[in-house]
Amino acid sequence: MSAETKPININEFQIAIKDLSDENLHSIKNQLINSISKLEDTDDILENEIISTKEEISNLKESESHDQLKNDLDLYSESIEENTIVIENQNQRLVALNEELKRRGLVTSESGKEDNGVYL
Repeated sequence: MSAETKPININEFQIAIKDLSDENLHSIKNQLINSISKLEDTDDILENEIISTKEEISNLKESESHDQLKNDLDLYSESIEENTIVIENQNQRLVALNEELKRRGLVTSESGKEDNGVYL
């Protein structure tokens, strides 16, 4: 991640979401959930690529170069590390969104699920 595209810190995010509409909060929450899911899927694919690449390396003859495969392994591992940081950041934002939704009475305190009506 470049320094130019760093997201706002969690404290600034918590302040910023206070001014958003309920609809915007729900939209951002859904976007974060979707993003986290895609990142986790990508990590699963990368983990499988790591396993596959390690097998390829082990099947090479001594005379064959495995530099490119090692570079691939490094790239896969670095990508997973970066994704982990992004997922952690997005999970913090989800927590902040749920807290704001709870403060507004739009989610239950235990489940984080949205209330869909009045209970008598």
